[in-house]
Amino acid sequence: MRQLNIHELESKAHDYFLDVEYAQHNDVKNKLTQLMNFLYSQDISKNILERITEDYNNLHQKLEPLNDQTPERTKRDIIETLTTPDIQGALGYFLIDKKFKEPRKVSAHYIDLSWRWYSRGPNYNEQQDGFNFYFLKPFKELFDWYLSESQTQKESDYFSYKSQDKVFEKLDKLEGMLTKQGFGQEIIFNEIEELKELTKKLNKKNWGEVIKGKFVDLALGGILTKEAAIKAIEFLTGTELNLLQ
Repeated sequence: MRQLNIHELESKAHDYFLDVEYAQHNDVKNKLTQLMNFLYSQDISKNILERITEDYNNLHQKLEPLNDQTPERTKRDIIETLTTPDIQGALGYFLIDKKFKEPRKVSAHYIDLSWRWYSRGPNYNEQQDGFNFYFLKPFKELFDWYLSESQTQKESDYFSYKSQDKVFEKLDKLEGMLTKQGFGQEIIFNEIEELKELTKKLNKKNWGEVIKGKFVDLALGGILTKEAAIKAIEFLTGTELNLLQ
């Protein structure tokens, strides 16, 4: 599959999470494994999973050495630290991911987490309900938050919807500034619209490089003056630039 932009990824991931939630208990293993394969195959979602691991690294480190034979007291101590829904979501992701990376998967491979961690069961329907409540749904809610609200912290991060809105505001302001200065209105509009589309699929670093290349080309083509192009790049990226001088 090609790399999806953030809108396409959100739609696909939403459908795949629902497929897992409403699957028959003996189908969860395959549906959830497919979901995790999908999330790791897409650059944006893979970046989100990496960010979750970094942001909740203390919990991740506690969970890494654990297995099905871990004492109940150790699990209870960890559960007591889950003081907010987002931490519960991180637990869901980390434990699902541990299961995903195991080579052999039995029928109740994922849903038995609710039995082992929360004593939900013993029949499969009760285990699946507990799995959805304690693991799958909190994981999805945390993933959705990174898609929607999170800020770009590193060059490798992709723009969330909230980050995109801020970039769009800057692009609209820049368009107004350039057209007021008498530069080609239609060309500037088209370039700005293309940059908006690129925020949906490029990470911060690559987006910045496209910005530089695009405005350099506009200057070299005589659409903008060198000075206007430099100011545009600095306005959008916050980086001083001398390569046109």
